[in-house]
Formats: sequence, structure tokens, C-alpha cells
Amino acid sequence: MSDNFDNVLNDALAEFDAVERSSQLPAPGTPAVRHTVAVRRRVRLTAFSVAGALLIAVPIAAYAASPRGNNSPPNLIGSASPVVSGSPTPSLAPSSASPSSAPASSAPTAADPRNATLTLPAFPGMEDGCRAKGTRTFVNGTTTPAEGTKLVIGEFAPIRADLDGVPGDEELTTIRCQNDGSVNVTQLLALKVASDGALTPMGYVINSPDTPNVAATFSREAVKVDDGVVRLAVYGPYQTNGWPACDRQVRGYAFRDGVFRQVSGPTTFKAPSKNFHEVDFRNTGLLMGRANPDGSGRVYCVPMVNGVGEADLDNGDDKGTTRYTITIGGVSFADASDGEATFAILTLRSPSGETSQTLQSFQQDGDYPLGWEVLRSGTKGVSRIEKAEVSGKTVQVTVTTTRGVQVWSYRPSATNQAWQRVS
Repeated sequence: MSDNFDNVLNDALAEFDAVERSSQLPAPGTPAVRHTVAVRRRVRLTAFSVAGALLIAVPIAAYAASPRGNNSPPNLIGSASPVVSGSPTPSLAPSSASPSSAPASSAPTAADPRNATLTLPAFPGMEDGCRAKGTRTFVNGTTTPAEGTKLVIGEFAPIRADLDGVPGDEELTTIRCQNDGSVNVTQLLALKVASDGALTPMGYVINSPDTPNVAATFSREAVKVDDGVVRLAVYGPYQTNGWPACDRQVRGYAFRDGVFRQVSGPTTFKAPSKNFHEVDFRNTGLLMGRANPDGSGRVYCVPMVNGVGEADLDNGDDKGTTRYTITIGGVSFADASDGEATFAILTLRSPSGETSQTLQSFQQDGDYPLGWEVLRSGTKGVSRIEKAEVSGKTVQVTVTTTRGVQVWSYRPSATNQAWQRVS
């Protein structure tokens, strides 16, 4: 190799070593990184490909060493699709732009709320069980304000948005209270970001006239911010026990006169009649039961509109969820051991178009019809559930199996809400 190449290589190694030694300094920010990329590549690009590859690695290492690279990306406000970073990543292509052409970033890099000391207000409606009020230091997202009680912050990466209408952005994330009793309630917490990145709580966002806390899906994809209004789908008042609520509404909240208030959407939740003969099952919230092979089960809220609803069903084994479209067929009524039951066949369609069916026995237990799974296609040799007909306390279920069409009879259990096959 020539002496000239050795000199180039040594210079590059010296630069790399200098960058590594400076990695503990404050983050230079995206514009400074772009400047480094542009200048170093413009000076060092030569005909020697090995030296060129080494020099490209230098600005990448500088960016990776920046603490900003470890933070979650800001949200694209109002996006209905999965959130992507609002900050462009450095390009690997040589830049011909002058260093002064990169605009300076005015947004401060916010502290990590999961590792911060915050002065929190009282948890709305739940302060006795949460003990949130006061100065709380979070470590890896958790603090313990009292024995048997913990607060968990930042279960989704903060959303950056203008929430108060004055210069400077705010952050929005979750805070959850959990104690040894039955409390496990989540709120949205708004945080003001100071010029040095320090965080100051502005308050809890959910604040409706009818309830201070709601049942909702608190995820980054579910929370939307538009013109300072925070919107999310809610299903009913939060309750510490019992079956979940299932009246889907979209409510909006905004910062007004120093506090967050509800500014859009319904202000009351409704529950169907206790008399199932008066309930329109095609236009109400249903709690669909799903039985597992090990005997356990789970219920899912399915808000129905004109006979069609959606629900995110658990895939099991920590494999996330899949959103299914669910349609309901005709309903029929049968006498049960603890009253009257309503039968209906629900058809589930996956995003790929595959369909399955579940025969549900809906009974009155709580505010919404609670479904117990009697039979599911794909189990017990059943490929399709054709119909369910009621005669007194017996339900005749016509199914298609590997042996052809059969009629199975079910009767209510004498000890619980299950239905047993008797023939």
C-alpha cells in the first residue's frame, strides 16, 4: 500500500478516536450531525474504497453515541397509521449542501419521564388508593408512593404536541396506578417541556362531566392530537371490578383555563335494557366470550353497529392481537338455570379473509350482554355452525363436521352458566 493511503487511514482513525472520546458530551442534534456527515465526506472521499468506508462509519458512530438516539421518536400528530419518526436519519449519500443550509432545531430534547422526578397532582377520583400527589421519582418507569401501591409512567413513548397554544411543545404519555386491592387504572398525563428539557406535569387529560377515569385502549396508535385536542375511543367509566363496559365513544379533551376538560363527544354512557327481548343485539355493545383449551377464557367488547363490530383478539403466547370483523346472526331465547339466555352465532373474519364462528349464550351479568362460548368452529371436528334452534331448555345446534351434517343438543348446566352437550 502507498504512504498516501497510510496517511489517509491514520487520519481517519484519529478522527474516529476523537469522536469516541467526545461521545459523553451533550448531543449535537440532528443539524450538527448532518454538518459532520457533509463536511467529513466531502473532504475524505477518495479513490480508496476502504478509506471511504471507514470515514462513512465515523458520522454514524457519532449519531449512535448521541443520547438522543436512545429516545423514542416524536409522534406524527393525527396520523392514523403506525407512528414513524419525525426526525430524518442521516443520509449515507455525500452531501453537496453548505453547512449553513441545515436549519437549527428549536425543540429541546425532553428528559425521559420514565427516569425523572415529577411533582404530580392528585390522581383523579382515585387518590386514596393511588397516593400520587407529591414529588415522585420514577426509576425505569416505576415509583412506589406507599406500600402495596405503585405508579407506572410512560407505557407508550411520549407524543410530542402543542397542547396549550403557547410557544413550545408538550408531551403526552400514560400513567397507571396499581395497588394490592383491585385498582388498576390508567390516565393520560400531559407534561410541559422546558427549554432545558425538564418536565413539569400540566395535569391529567381525561376529565369528563360523568367520570374522571374511563375504560379505553391507551396506546400510541389510539391517542390522536389535532389542534390541541386529545381524542381517544372510550368504552365506559373505569370500574375496579366486574365485567368491562362496552359503549364505544370518541371523546376529545383540551387544556382550558389551566386544566384539561372534555370539549367534544358524548358526555354520558348508555347501557342496554335488562330485558333482552327489548335489546337490539345488532346495535349494542356485546361482551363476547372466548374459551381457551386449558379451560380459561376471556371476554372482548364488541360494539355492534348494524350487525357488524370489531375486536382485537389475543393471539396467545405473547404474540400480540389481531383485529377481527365480527357479524351477528339471528338471536333466539332459551330457559337457563339462572334465568333466560339468548343464543346467537357470531362470524369472525380475519384481515386475511379467513372466517370462523362461535356460538354464544348471552346472559344478564352486569350492564352489557355477557357471552359464554358454547361451541367454536375449528374445534371438536366442526367446520361450520349452521344454526341454533331453541326448544324449551334444549338448544339444537346444526353443525357440519368431517362426518357430514349433524345435530347436537345442549342443555344448561345445573351448577354454572355453561351449556353441556347431551346428544
